[in-house]
Amino acid sequence: MNFEKKVMTLTKAEGALRQIKAAIEAFWRGDFDIAITLSGAAEGMLERKGAHLFLHMRDASQVQHVPKKEWIGTLNQERDWLKHNNSEHSATAEIHRGAAAFMIARAASKLENWPPEIEEFKDWLINNLDDL
Repeated sequence: MNFEKKVMTLTKAEGALRQIKAAIEAFWRGDFDIAITLSGAAEGMLERKGAHLFLHMRDASQVQHVPKKEWIGTLNQERDWLKHNNSEHSATAEIHRGAAAFMIARAASKLENWPPEIEEFKDWLINNLDDL
């Protein structure tokens, strides 16, 4: 392969948006592991003042009885399994569609503006919440 472009210059927001779009493409293909990895990276790239989905999930009143560290571990379970080589994690994991969908939503919630691909994903997610 011969690529003309040898250098890519982009902002954090542009890079995160590209990752979220690629995560959505992977999601539609059923590649939930790739969707989680890309959207998890995008979420970590973006600073967001004010509320975003992870904060709402982390601080939900329904889980106030769960120790914070344990709950955050639950929210990040699949992402962390895919990201870290940790002997505490099992050698295999089941990656569910719902985990991938919510990781994409978490990352997207940190963006200021949504392109059509994310709006389409949002509509699909809202219409399929009961089937995740």
